[in-house]
Amino acid sequence: MNRRGIVVYYVLTYVFAWGLSALFLLFPAWTTGHFGPVTLWNPIVFLTIWTPTIWAFVLAYAFDGAAGLRDLFVRTFRWRITLHWYLIATLGMAALALCASFIRAAVDHTPPPPVLDFAAWPALAWYGLSMLVIDPGPIGEDPGWRGYALPRMLQRFNPAVASVLLGAVWAVWHLPAFLFSGMPQSSLSVGWFLLAVVAQTVLMSWVAVNTRGAVIPAILMHWASNRFMVLEGDGAMYTALVYSVAAILVVAATRAQLGLGRESGNAADFQTDF
Repeated sequence: MNRRGIVVYYVLTYVFAWGLSALFLLFPAWTTGHFGPVTLWNPIVFLTIWTPTIWAFVLAYAFDGAAGLRDLFVRTFRWRITLHWYLIATLGMAALALCASFIRAAVDHTPPPPVLDFAAWPALAWYGLSMLVIDPGPIGEDPGWRGYALPRMLQRFNPAVASVLLGAVWAVWHLPAFLFSGMPQSSLSVGWFLLAVVAQTVLMSWVAVNTRGAVIPAILMHWASNRFMVLEGDGAMYTALVYSVAAILVVAATRAQLGLGRESGNAADFQTDF
């Protein structure tokens, strides 16, 4: 993999997301008149959220040719992984988020999450499955951040450092969304959001490393976090701290390697087998 591609990738993803935001902030009347208000369902905003994945495939071919494109394609669609990683990606992430909610309920004497309301489960399941398709974040971002960026970061940094740096880049990339009332992030706590996203990235990298770079678990983790994490109000602190503790435990248990190269410690172990 050509490591120069990661710099270009970060620049392009930021140029589109932050550039579009700058247009709406500097010229609100003109941009709103031509493109509509900033909401998650605005087509141009939807497309911008997809730019991490779009640029990943473009740059994989531009910098690494057909082999790079094939590598990213294989990572994105690899589904034959051990079942327990699927469970960690879905139930595990949901459990962390619910754990944070229960801790908050115990400490702040707030109502606990209604997980025992079995009558509501069918509607919640349908909502969750539909959002896997409708929510642009998981599919629009993770083939880029996890499929393209992470392997290239691992060529230069150890897994823990690579994950924290990638998490910081990913978290800060979201910041313009906090400036627009039509975006979900506008009601969130910025600081706790940034911490939660960095911690989440460490967990996602851990799963990716142990599934030979598979992106589908990352998509599922992103989806589960979006569905279950509470990042509004006081709940944000508990969520960020629980995710951070989980990330720290994973880093400590794997000696900062996240399972990469258990014997050799070589990042080449992460490469796709053709």
